[in-house]
Amino acid sequence: MSDRFFVVTGGPGVGKTSLITELARHGLHTTPESGRAIIREEMARGGDALPWADRMAYAEQMLERDLRAYSTAQALSGPVIFEWLLVIP
Repeated sequence: MSDRFFVVTGGPGVGKTSLITELARHGLHTTPESGRAIIREEMARGGDALPWADRMAYAEQMLERDLRAYSTAQALSGPVIFEWLLVIP
């Protein structure tokens, strides 16, 4: 992993999303948690790639999105802060 990459970790409800949002507001490169977006999108479309419905499909989507986020981050300059990251190459 790059020495410019940082991962925010912590339990549910401790403020990871709030911290990432504030850091982005101040101009830092941030990447939100992929799981939250997948759940929101799947619920909106009536999909089943959800951790309580089809864990494998959910995990595959998380992996795909996290790999894409990591690849995109490599092209950015300066620090990049990830809100959780499934893949740490």
